[in-house]
Parts: sequence; C-alpha cells; structure tokens
Amino acid sequence: MEYPTSTVLEFIANFFWPYTRIAAMLMVMSVTGARFVPSRVRLYLGLAVTLAVSPAIPAVPSEIELLSFQGFLTVLEQVIIGVAMGTITQFMIQTFIILGQILGMQSSLGFASMVDPANGQSTPLLGQLFMFLATMFFLSTDGHLKMIQLVVLSFHSLPIGSGSLTTVDFREIALWLSIMFKVALSMALSGIIALLTINLSFGVMTRAAPQLNIFSLGFAFALLVGLLICWYIVGGLFSHYELFWIQGEQQICRLIRLDC
Repeated sequence: MEYPTSTVLEFIANFFWPYTRIAAMLMVMSVTGARFVPSRVRLYLGLAVTLAVSPAIPAVPSEIELLSFQGFLTVLEQVIIGVAMGTITQFMIQTFIILGQILGMQSSLGFASMVDPANGQSTPLLGQLFMFLATMFFLSTDGHLKMIQLVVLSFHSLPIGSGSLTTVDFREIALWLSIMFKVALSMALSGIIALLTINLSFGVMTRAAPQLNIFSLGFAFALLVGLLICWYIVGGLFSHYELFWIQGEQQICRLIRLDC
C-alpha cells in the first residue's frame, strides 16, 4: 500500500503543529521550564501530552503545507502562543523571589545566598524559600493541569493557521513586569515598615548615646525581627498566591480569547 506525500505530510502536521504550541509552553512554564529539568524530558513530556489530547484538538487546515513558508510562519505562531502562556507562570513565581529579595535586603538576611536551581544564578536564601513555597502552591493547586487544559482550549479559540496574538497582547505581557514588582512590594510592605521603624529607632539611640555599640546590637535584632516577619508572611502566603493566580489565569484567558 502506497501513500501520497501530501497525505503523509498532512498526517504529520496534525500532530506537529499542536506539539510545537504545547512543547513551547512546557519549555517556559514554571516547574517544567526550570533548568534542572532536562530538555529531553520536556520534549518527551510535550509529545506525551500532545498524543493524549490530540482527540480534543480540532483538525489542522489542509490548505497549509507543512514544508512551506506559510507552514514555517504557522510553526512560529504556535511557539509564540505557547511561550506567552508559559511566561505568565514564570512572572508569578518570580514575584515571590523578589519578595524574598526585598525582605532579605531590609533584614540583613541577604548575605545568605545559594544557587537557584531554576535559573542557575545565585539568589538570597529567602528568595529560594518563597520560590519553593510558590512552586509547591502551583503544583498542589493543580496549576500544571490547569495550564494543560488552557492550552488545549486555546486550539479552539485560537485555531492553527487562523489565530495569533496581537500587539495588544504583547503589551499586556510586558505590563506584567510592573505587576510583578507591584505585587511583591505590596506583600513585603509590612516587613519594610517594621524594619524601617527598627532602623530609625536604633539610629536615634546611636545619636543619643554614641558611646554605646548600637550597630552590633541592631544587626542581631534586625535579623531576629526579619525572621519573625518572614514567619508572619509565610502564614498568609497562600492567600496572596491564590489571588495572584486568579489574576494570572485571567490574563492567560485574555491571551487565548477565552471567557474564564
């Protein structure tokens, strides 16, 4: 039995183009997009997800040839859509890393640092703590499963070959840089005010009694208060994450033209 080349290419395109969108999202998304996850594992995971959800994906338009310039542009569109969806989750996790960095600088805990396994850079230990907590929140609330569901639904709202992102969508993604710093600062605001009050108090004591070694006492006291503030913030961290995740999910729905 012989099969024409056009039939074989059409069969491959039905899996290849959805695979590029799903694999691009997994390459950037939190947890699966970390550096400690091998690229081969991410590729195989994208292939497994594509094969599992292929019955729920609409058929690829047959007028687009796989080995053509239009086919190359279609692949590029799928990669951009997948990367845009995964970038939102990265912004969410990076928000909690910034929260730890702000508290670490204010409480003198920033000298304790370690290599971040997600991006391979040295970051304060508090940032690592909040990053691990945010990652656990993401997995425990089935955020990874929700992302797979959204990327499958995106094939209906943004069909292959006839749906793409606009300049407004890219602008909204860029605005998430400001949202990221705004949310991190709002969560760390109570700790900033408390530590600023302590530093001002020790500054007044130093001016009133210069002969006392206030700086050595103030450093230890700032460390202790910083640890207490972190313990206080961790207690309500999940509620902040939940509200932020709803905001991120709504942004992803706007990108893929869904009503969430």
